[in-house]
Amino acid sequence: TYLEGIANLDGLTEIYNHRFFQEFLDKEISRAIRRETELSLVLADIDSFKKFNDFHGHQAGDYVLKEVASLCTGLVREYDLMARYGGEEFVFVLPETTQDEAVIVAEKIRAAVEQHAFVFDEDDYRVTISFGVASFEQDSKPLMKKSELIERADKALYSAKKKGRNRVEPFVEKSGWFGKSK
Repeated sequence: TYLEGIANLDGLTEIYNHRFFQEFLDKEISRAIRRETELSLVLADIDSFKKFNDFHGHQAGDYVLKEVASLCTGLVREYDLMARYGGEEFVFVLPETTQDEAVIVAEKIRAAVEQHAFVFDEDDYRVTISFGVASFEQDSKPLMKKSELIERADKALYSAKKKGRNRVEPFVEKSGWFGKSK
């Protein structure tokens, strides 16, 4: 219905909202388990967005969010999901996609955003995005939780930010991650 549609969309960007993303990811994880297929998650964050907003104003910031959403929507398959994760963060759910394939998709989006001319009120802005990529692991015991998949993408995104922004980082399991030194 129309109201359901509205309830699932982010008011500003008109892409799916966080709540819809959570429900969609639940369904896709179940499907991936049932069909024994790959599933990847990509978290994206517009670089230095707070500074951009403070310097250029919220209208320019809102324009950038809408434009990024519109640009990215055209770069993913029709059965992929792009949603607004919150603030200047977006999330992509890529069914039947390995982590390596998801890195390629994220890189394509990163390059498109970097090359895009964002023109608002006759001003031309350049915008970059950082990406964290993670994949659902079928064979983990106990079975990987949705929260763990999101956390992995978030850690990879944090790594991309730390390594200088405007880049794509896949999640890499670090040996000795829990403070064990070798």
